[in-house]
Amino acid sequence: MLGNPYSSLEPGMGPLMRDVKNKICTDCELVALLEDDNGMELLVCNKIMSLDLPVKEVYKKVWCTSGEGVDAMRVVYRMRGLLGDATEEFVETLSQASAEAVDDEQLYRMANVLADCGGLEVMLQRLAAIQRVGAARSLCSTLLRLLSLCARVRRCVRVLTRAETRALPVLLHALHLAADEERDMPRAHLVYQLLEIMERILSVAASESLESFLQFSLTFGGPEYVQALLNCTECPGIRSNSVALGHLTRVLAALVYGNDLKMAMLVDHFKPVLDFDRLDSEQWTEEEFRMELFCVLCANIERNSIGGTLKDYLISLGVVRDALEYIVKHAPCVKPTLVCTDSDELKEFISRPALKYILRFLTGLATDHEPTQMLVCEKVIPIVHRLEQVSSGEHVGSLAENLLEALRSQPQCAAKVQQVRDFTRQEKKRLAMAVRERQLGALGMRSNERGQVTAQCSLTQQVADLAEEAGAVCCICREGYKYQPTKVLGIYTFTKRCPVEEYEVRARKTLGYTTVSHYNIVHVECHTAAVRLARARDEWESAALQNASTRCNGLLPLWGPHVPESAFASCLARHTTYLQECTGHRDIGHTCTIHDLKLLLLRFARGRTFHDDTGGGGPLSNMQLVPALVHMALYVINTSRVASREMSALEASLAWSPARVLESAHEAEGPLYFATLALLLYPHDKWKSVRVEMLKRMLVIGHVRAVCPGGPPLRALAAEQRAPRQWNDYKPYALFIAVIDLLYTIMFKNVTATTVEQWPVKLAEYIRHNDETNAKAAERIVSTLTDELLPCASFAEMCDAAGLLAEIPAPDSTLQAALDALP
Repeated sequence: MLGNPYSSLEPGMGPLMRDVKNKICTDCELVALLEDDNGMELLVCNKIMSLDLPVKEVYKKVWCTSGEGVDAMRVVYRMRGLLGDATEEFVETLSQASAEAVDDEQLYRMANVLADCGGLEVMLQRLAAIQRVGAARSLCSTLLRLLSLCARVRRCVRVLTRAETRALPVLLHALHLAADEERDMPRAHLVYQLLEIMERILSVAASESLESFLQFSLTFGGPEYVQALLNCTECPGIRSNSVALGHLTRVLAALVYGNDLKMAMLVDHFKPVLDFDRLDSEQWTEEEFRMELFCVLCANIERNSIGGTLKDYLISLGVVRDALEYIVKHAPCVKPTLVCTDSDELKEFISRPALKYILRFLTGLATDHEPTQMLVCEKVIPIVHRLEQVSSGEHVGSLAENLLEALRSQPQCAAKVQQVRDFTRQEKKRLAMAVRERQLGALGMRSNERGQVTAQCSLTQQVADLAEEAGAVCCICREGYKYQPTKVLGIYTFTKRCPVEEYEVRARKTLGYTTVSHYNIVHVECHTAAVRLARARDEWESAALQNASTRCNGLLPLWGPHVPESAFASCLARHTTYLQECTGHRDIGHTCTIHDLKLLLLRFARGRTFHDDTGGGGPLSNMQLVPALVHMALYVINTSRVASREMSALEASLAWSPARVLESAHEAEGPLYFATLALLLYPHDKWKSVRVEMLKRMLVIGHVRAVCPGGPPLRALAAEQRAPRQWNDYKPYALFIAVIDLLYTIMFKNVTATTVEQWPVKLAEYIRHNDETNAKAAERIVSTLTDELLPCASFAEMCDAAGLLAEIPAPDSTLQAALDALP
């Protein structure tokens, strides 16, 4: 465009990429696209940017990190669909664009001086003295920018959470002023900054005990500040920014925790949209946004006893009861047999406008809150289970599945959810067998009570050969290794680039990738044929249709019992090419796969979700992926003959001194990496002899990362750093060892190797021939992890559940001894 480069200080050039789009539309006289966010795309560094992203953050995290930061940021605009379907990466959040995680404690360390010299108090005094934000915009903007930088380091946030500092009243007063004045875009930017600062302060305060938070909340002022925040939702710059709404709802929820007057005021704001039948019967636009805001609010309530005060209050007002009664009232009758998921009654039910919002806010309220979970469990689990099997444009099936997953953290609810799912599975099997019987009857045959097919003609032998496939089956042709023994099957996977160790303190972190999967299996030939037929679509857009509408960018091959090695090796090389394309790595070997496996196991140990990146896939799907990743690493290790070298490195790590173990807590190839490597190299007996020592090391690095998360690497602990921490600081690392132990004792218990030299070869061979057995073992591991290990509230409880009490008779004493042994 003429006039390049534009200054970011010009009117209309921010703060969001949407404003840049509108500037282009205005200058090019494309008036019809001003209010249309779907007609034009903006690309930076050949990536499509979400219009909700701030321009400054795109410049810093996309443009500068690409090596082009010396020039003005180049933005390419184009009409969507004019040149065909877009193939570039779509950046919705800036975490996708930033390949390296930034250590705020290190990057903004100079801000710590303001916590020691009284600078924070002076800034708050000056901010409190402002009576009109518009008249002192320059001072206000400068103060908020400096406070925003200070809020990124823990020491400053600790000062701001002190009651005597009175940070929240000052910030809330400033927000009140900004909300009362004219809501233009510059003011929206100030409101966004205030919300971001308060959200960081309140998130730290909410991580403390309920008593300390309630004491801190006495400084929050009166209900007028709650109303000021609600008024902020009318500001266009905040309303159209999903990130800003997230900050606003978290601050809004934190202001009312434990205060009945403020909670009542907050709920009164949403009362008009909590009449669900009225929402179904009327045309509404403003109410739709308010309902959306309520769903976001419920999802952002703190998942602890502090947030539980607001959830309890919503229950006491009958919000949850009314939502459940709405579902029971309008849902079709759930019969004790499997009901068709495309009936007219069900279609009418899922088309109701209020249903998707009810499922969303119930999911937010039920997450880690037992009273809500028990209410939902008592009334609507069969109905919600039926909804999770349907597909609709409103994604009701995914929303219902999310609600059921939120209930599974409560044992009684988890049992009931599993019961209805098991019943559906059995019913589907019964119906499939009935169809089979009808088809056999049409051929003059039948099956007896043992499942054997009998006939009075010469077709008996032919029918006997038509047994059902067992194990992996292609999702396109529905055949597996029985009828296509030499064709390579593969697993659709999704891989993204990331640091291999989030606590690494090097200037440039070691980059790798992490893989998740919905565990949908397909013949490589069928995948290629489907892509060739869908010429108008991108390869992975076409593959997503076969992958249960889940994103994917890789096809990890399985080496079947009768698949030629040459065919498997060719497909594995092709998968490596896929990984190179989506991660930017050029040298992908077994080390990268081990880090990938480590990050996957760490997700299980931390109890994190798997479907944030892809939109699908859960714990069971990804536990079934584990043996495939193990086999991929073992194939490279065995064929390249590096097992002895890796064994030497593993043995050397076990001989590390206590000082070296301390230092390894901030390294990429630390105890987590070597524990994963042990799974590939050590047989059962060897693992049993070292697992307690590895568990102690995990406890040590968990302690070090808790007391010194941002480095530098420690060679010794100070006296004040030796006291044992809370169990949550050690839990993920202890569970990491427990997950590996479950793989040994459940999934790989029948591997017959007895020596260290035999194990990598025997384990790879076992995985290759036992895919159905591994799938059943994955179910047991996920059940054990979810029901027994993740709920553990102490080290001793975890040792008991993991079967380690015989080896560690006094777990807490063992932890203290491990800390005392450190230099």
